Amino acid sequence: MRPLLVFIIIMVFIISAFYDLNVGTIPHSSNIHANEKTEETVDSTESIQGSSETDEQTGGQISLPYQEVIVDSGQTVYGIVKALHEGKNFTVAPHTVVEDFEALNSDIVAHQILVGEVYRFPIYYEESDGDHS
Repeated sequence: MRPLLVFIIIMVFIISAFYDLNVGTIPHSSNIHANEKTEETVDSTESIQGSSETDEQTGGQISLPYQEVIVDSGQTVYGIVKALHEGKNFTVAPHTVVEDFEALNSDIVAHQILVGEVYRFPIYYEESDGDHS
């Protein structure tokens, strides 16, 4: 009886570890809800505004169109910008998005955005030469 009990416990442990490593225990629906929130936020934000913001590092003027968005839980700068360009072939590099975001939002680090705050997110238009600036 004892060997059978030990065998069952070992099998439950092996199956549990296998399931955890392959499927995981964190529900994937949180990612779906984050994407839905992004779309809702994008739909409910202000219209695209043109701006001319000062680049603090170079002292020059940069001109980037932007849209103000209220950040929800689980959203990232790159994810929000990508959602703003939904339906388009979005090929802007993540480091470029982060640099432009930080230029539009002075004294804000892209990796430290806060939920519920309003930030300016860059809008990229397709240009024939492929350069956005």
